Amino acid sequence: MATIELINVEKKFDDFSAVRPMNLTINSGEFVVLLGPSGCGKTTTLRMISGLEAVTTGKILLDGRDVTWAHPSERDIAFVFQFFALYPHLTAQQNIAFPLQAQGETKETIRQRVTEVARLLRIERVLDVRPGALSGGDQQRVALARALVRRPAAFLMDEPLGALDAEFRETMRAEIKRLHIEQDATTVYVTHDQIEAMAMGDRIVVMSAAVVQQVGTPAEVYHNPANLFVARFIGSPGMNLVQGEYRDGAVHIPGCGPYAVPDDWKPALANSLDADGAVILGFRPEAATVSSAGELPATVYATDLHGSYTMLHLEICDTQVIQARASRETHFDINTPVNFNLNPAMVRFFHPKTEHAILKEAGA
Repeated sequence: MATIELINVEKKFDDFSAVRPMNLTINSGEFVVLLGPSGCGKTTTLRMISGLEAVTTGKILLDGRDVTWAHPSERDIAFVFQFFALYPHLTAQQNIAFPLQAQGETKETIRQRVTEVARLLRIERVLDVRPGALSGGDQQRVALARALVRRPAAFLMDEPLGALDAEFRETMRAEIKRLHIEQDATTVYVTHDQIEAMAMGDRIVVMSAAVVQQVGTPAEVYHNPANLFVARFIGSPGMNLVQGEYRDGAVHIPGCGPYAVPDDWKPALANSLDADGAVILGFRPEAATVSSAGELPATVYATDLHGSYTMLHLEICDTQVIQARASRETHFDINTPVNFNLNPAMVRFFHPKTEHAILKEAGA
């Protein structure tokens, strides 16, 4: 498998920046997900790696080899599209075999490789069937088989599950991840679905407005978002964000009262905030625990049962609604006054002007 390096890679269409200069190394055997909303530049990035889109500036290296201006056929990369891109007049077997035929492989090699990949993806039963008669899940397996049969240096996948219904998406997520592990493949995967990204990626590249916002493991981008965009975008729902003012060791939330800041955060806040002490307090729903002895007051706005847990929607400061995750047995009537505590290990802080996360190291 291959290491892919993007060095100051940028893409412009006239005066419009589709991808602003980015630097990224995708290690051999790694599963990297490009995640972000529509129009953020993730698919354009994937197409530049494949050679389907020319870079405006920068370099792309494949195992140290400069492929910036190499034709797609010279990059040893397989591309899996969202809408399968299968030849409708060919059977599944013929679709899978097509890349090998184009390379001039022998009939015996083609037969052997098609048989191997069909067994791997468990599609032996549909090899003689044309795409139009296949389910969406089987069409996607055939598209994956066509990519795998070449044994390329890297796989590029552009929202390959976007056209499938929810049940098939969950099944195919597991299939793709299993294939990645079994093949020890280098995989770059584009999606706007953060559940897919969290479930599949070794690392996630979060993009917005043509800019890389954060690169990290799923745990890193979830627990330690680099800025307010990542905090809001990652998670279902996103991170609760409450504005306040830091003074005397507490964040004072208008209309709600003070939140006593953990001691290990105080130096960083003192060194990072402006003179007015304006700060944004961030916490995930699971960091909030409703308790009669809680230090922050709220009113129950609504409750949602999610099967294994209950999501409480709590109104604070008479204006803002936050989410708190509770056990599935939890039930409150609407407008019930409650109190809640925050797990100090799961609290984060953001600068309201720069929107960047405040780091504990800033207090060192």
